[in-house]
Amino acid sequence: MASSRIRAAFIGAGRQANWRHYPSVATQPDVELAALCDLVPEKAEETAARWEVPKVYNDYKKMLDEVDPEVVYVIMPPQDVFEPTQYVLSQGRNVFIEKPPSVTLHGIKLLAHYAELNDCTTMVGFQRRHVPSVAALKARVEERGPIHAVTVANLKSTRDFSQHTGGVGLLDIFTSDGMHSVDHLRWLGGGDIVGIASNVRTVYTPGPVANHIMAQVEFSSGIVGQLHYSIVSGGAQIVPGATAAGFFRTEIFGKNATATIDADRQSTYVEDSGELEVYDSKVFSQDLGSNPEHYLGFWHQHRYFIDCLQSGEQPNAHFGDAVKTWEFIQQIYEAAPDW
Repeated sequence: MASSRIRAAFIGAGRQANWRHYPSVATQPDVELAALCDLVPEKAEETAARWEVPKVYNDYKKMLDEVDPEVVYVIMPPQDVFEPTQYVLSQGRNVFIEKPPSVTLHGIKLLAHYAELNDCTTMVGFQRRHVPSVAALKARVEERGPIHAVTVANLKSTRDFSQHTGGVGLLDIFTSDGMHSVDHLRWLGGGDIVGIASNVRTVYTPGPVANHIMAQVEFSSGIVGQLHYSIVSGGAQIVPGATAAGFFRTEIFGKNATATIDADRQSTYVEDSGELEVYDSKVFSQDLGSNPEHYLGFWHQHRYFIDCLQSGEQPNAHFGDAVKTWEFIQQIYEAAPDW
């Protein structure tokens, strides 16, 4: 059983970490944010001052030895995650990392193996599983009976149709960016994949990078799911500083009931032949506030992770589960007849 107040440390003080993760972890009442590490001294000092972190390091191994944290948040670009995460796991420490959890499927399989070998509690930041508006309206649909279908659409824009639509280094854009939508569909489906048909295309732009993906999936739960991921269909651009993650829309269908959720904007609910209920999606997290880390599920995912550490349970988005999401992406590619 973990102590009542968990000692935590961060590796990484970049934009994403400061944008969503430090504010979510620093406001957990049962977490002591004891230290942070970053290779850029200015970033480390600025982040420490902002979140009142008492110790700052430029060497994460030294930080681990001196601070002895129970949990380490490794919030870094995917190409930099493997080495420090492997080292943290080798010491038997619990770890939280962002998605994508590696640059290869082999990488996250190895991390899952080391986590199991060293009996570590781990989690990948699939925060869409914890969006308050999704949780609330999904529960309303399920009150009437089991869900029979779900759809997830994540639509974004490219800046330049004369250029290929990229990714993170050698990691393709569907895996690096689209992993959120794939994981969200898989989580909503609630079972193993028993059938899949997909269409994977490159439209409007040159190069061998798929930028428009659609899939229909049958789950062992009996739920049928549909996925639409595109970066040439409108929405926020995939660039640093974008104010929203495009249009990320979830639809949940049950017994004469439908919920539609866009966590950045509006959500709706209707049952039988009643009137459509329309909500500002932020109202579902007003008990905490209307900051993006609240209504987009970041605070809630960290609360869930801390609860798992306190109870000794393994989070549902542990490293081994992330392997299944990555394999799901491969299945979508493989099911496309012309890709």
